[in-house]
Amino acid sequence: MKSKISIRRLALFSTAALALLGLSSCLPLAAGAAAGYIAHDEGYRVTNPIKKVED
Repeated sequence: MKSKISIRRLALFSTAALALLGLSSCLPLAAGAAAGYIAHDEGYRVTNPIKKVED
């Protein structure tokens, strides 16, 4: 009976660890998107540094 509890606990901890690892990759992206939105509201614009040459 004690081994079943430890297997359940191990499954719970591994699921929680995988969920936290999944969120850790999304949070920087969300922070960057929020910063870009705020910068856009402040008047900053993204421009393409490569200019097309017309022949």
